[in-house]
Amino acid sequence: MKAAKTGEFEIIDRIITEINKVKPGEWNTLISGIGDDAALIKTRSRYQVATTDCLIENVHFEKNFLDWTALGWKALAINLSDIAAMGGTPKYALVSLALPPDTDVENVVKLYRGMLELAKDTGTVIAGGNISRASEIGIHTTIVGEVPARSKVLLRSKAKKGDLIAVTGRLGAAAGGLKTLVHSLHPSRNDAEALIKAFWYPQPRIEVGKVLVKSGIRCGMDISDGLVADLGHILEMSNVGATIEAERIPVHPSVAVLGFDGLELALAGGEDYELLFTGKMEAIEKVAAEACCPVTIIGEITRGKGKLEILDIKGNIMPIENGGWRHF
Repeated sequence: MKAAKTGEFEIIDRIITEINKVKPGEWNTLISGIGDDAALIKTRSRYQVATTDCLIENVHFEKNFLDWTALGWKALAINLSDIAAMGGTPKYALVSLALPPDTDVENVVKLYRGMLELAKDTGTVIAGGNISRASEIGIHTTIVGEVPARSKVLLRSKAKKGDLIAVTGRLGAAAGGLKTLVHSLHPSRNDAEALIKAFWYPQPRIEVGKVLVKSGIRCGMDISDGLVADLGHILEMSNVGATIEAERIPVHPSVAVLGFDGLELALAGGEDYELLFTGKMEAIEKVAAEACCPVTIIGEITRGKGKLEILDIKGNIMPIENGGWRHF
């Protein structure tokens, strides 16, 4: 049945039913959730972190390749990744939906099922939200989390000259997945499945973020706009420069087969939602020993605010033709 026929409140009732089946996270701290004007939450005395992000039709995805369950997962995942990038623990989420009147209510339920699967895995309470009519689909998510102390948090402004630069996981797959979905890339069947999964189902590195903080890392962020663009944010905020070695960049195997094009996707493709961080060798080795994913050193922090050099295998400086994702 379409949203225009059921009405807002029946959709909300369906959403409440799905949430009550799962009740993810510290549910007993949610005193009053969906149904009131705002969520009432009992909290402990800790430092909180909050983030918000959105997925918009024809900007982040197209209806012709839309997977509603995957969209729900991704809408929550990209915000959880921001919490991970601070070294925090997610607690509560607020979700605001913008839906065309002809949206099938069952698709909204699928969206919440995808979201709740990840909410359960990460202990995140979906505490409330809103639904509005719109000409295109939009999912706006806000997450509130905690960090253990003011000094135990990851910030973009804490990189120091001489720090090594490292990343988690493999890069470029999500961008390759998008190109596969819009038919501008034609990988093998197995590679296509891996790339599309990377696009729809990013894995927020929440536990790794905590390991970073515990290991003494103080500078970090997630890779959403692309490695080059996001490293540039660190360099600007920390008043430093950087040199990275192209051959060290961990390109995802399903895009590595593309050769140089694969490297470009890893450098500037975006939406990997891996963690990018800087620190001393000893601290990075501690992270690598405990992390649930690969950790790769790709370069070093240098002098010169905002100056980024990418070296090829011969040590020559490579041109940076694509600086990453930009909304405008």
